[in-house]
Amino acid sequence: MEYTTKNAPPSDVNQMYMVGRYELLKHLRSKRLYGIIIMEILIVVLMLAVPPLAGHDYQDDPAMFAGNFFNWVNILIIIGATLFAGDSLVSEFQNRTGYLIFPNPVKRTTFFMGKFAATAGIMFMVLVLYYALVSSASLVITGGVSELTAGSLGLALLFTISACGVGYLISSIMKGSTGALVFTFALLFMILPIIDGVFTFAKVKPDFSLTFVSGAIGCIMQTPYPTDFIRVIDIGGGQTMELATYFPEVTVAVAVMVVYAVVSVLLAMWFFNRREMVA
Repeated sequence: MEYTTKNAPPSDVNQMYMVGRYELLKHLRSKRLYGIIIMEILIVVLMLAVPPLAGHDYQDDPAMFAGNFFNWVNILIIIGATLFAGDSLVSEFQNRTGYLIFPNPVKRTTFFMGKFAATAGIMFMVLVLYYALVSSASLVITGGVSELTAGSLGLALLFTISACGVGYLISSIMKGSTGALVFTFALLFMILPIIDGVFTFAKVKPDFSLTFVSGAIGCIMQTPYPTDFIRVIDIGGGQTMELATYFPEVTVAVAVMVVYAVVSVLLAMWFFNRREMVA
C-alpha cells in the first residue's frame, strides 16, 4: 500500500517573513549599516563636544537639548533610504539574481513586501539607536528626557517609511544600481529642498514637499511650536524685500508623509510586478 503526503505550500505571510528575514540578515552584515551607525555616533559625539570647546554651556531644557540633535535626523534618514532602499529592487535585475528568485513559487508582491519590511526594519533600528543615544545624553546632562521625544521619533519613523517608499519607486524604474542610488540621494537631499527654497522665496508654503514637512521632526521639540512669519528687509533706495520663513504643521506633515508612503509603495510594486528580466 502506498501513502502519499501532500504538504501545503507556505502562505504568503510566511513567504514574506522568510524574504524579510534573509533581507534583514543581509543588511545586518553589510558595511552600509556599519557606516551609518558610525555616522550617527560621530554626530552625537561632535554635538556634545562643540559647546564645551566653543566655551558655551549645554541647554538646560531637555527638549531644547535634544532638539539640536534631532535636526540631523532628516539627513540620517535620507542617507539610510539611499543606502538600503535606493538599489534594493534594481539589483535583482542588474545582478541577474532575479533569474533564480522569480521562477520560484513566490509572488512578486510578497517578495516586494518582504524586502520593504526589512528595509524599514533596519532603518527603524538605526533611528531607535540614535534616539536612545540622544536621550541617554539628555538624561545625564540635563537630568531628564523630554516627553516630546516620542512625537519626534514617531514623525521620524513615518518619514523613514515615506523616504524608503520613494527609494523603492526609483529602484523599480532605474536600470542600474549606481543611477538609482545617486538619483534617490539627489532627489531627497538636493532637488526637493531646492524646490522648497524656490517656493518659500515666492512666499508659497511648500506643504506638498516631503522634505519640507520632514522639518516637523525637529520643530516638534520647540515649545511653543514655531509659526510662519515674513521678514521685511530694507535693501536701500526705498526698496524692501520680503523673506518668508515657513514651518510645517504636524497634522499636515503626517498626512503628506502617509500619502507619499502609500503612493510610492503602490507605484513601486506596480512597476516591479510588470518589469521583465532582460538578457
